[in-house]
Amino acid sequence: MRHAARCLLAAFGLLAACPLAVAALACSVSAIPVNFGLYPPLSPTNIDTAGNVQMFCDGGKGKVNIQLSAGMSGSAINRQMFAGPNTLDYNLYTKANRNQIWGDGAGGTFTVTVNINKAQPTTVNAPVYGRIFSNQAPAAGFFVDHIVVTIIF
Repeated sequence: MRHAARCLLAAFGLLAACPLAVAALACSVSAIPVNFGLYPPLSPTNIDTAGNVQMFCDGGKGKVNIQLSAGMSGSAINRQMFAGPNTLDYNLYTKANRNQIWGDGAGGTFTVTVNINKAQPTTVNAPVYGRIFSNQAPAAGFFVDHIVVTIIF
């Protein structure tokens, strides 16, 4: 049986923990937001940083699939942060080499799957790798996007 729970992972935002309970697993989920800090306009290099999705499980056995939503742009392939009408292009990835866009598995995106098989409590971390692309000239502002983390058991 598939069960899903959703939490919010906001670039430049805050996140509360999301408790989950499924027959074979009892977990809580939280996230450390991806925070890029200041972006220097027309930066000749990409700006990379990372966040984290963390699950603490009381013990149990099961496979967990972690998906990230497209965010406010509506496209996981072309994510954007917004400051009013102004945008800043960025994306989120499953790996540090930033070659697999983390989404819901559709349209060329990837998901992260973890196996939990512990009799005792365990913590599982899934790093979220972010990148703002080089050579952008955004207007000054506080740019943000809201990403929903979906956990499927």
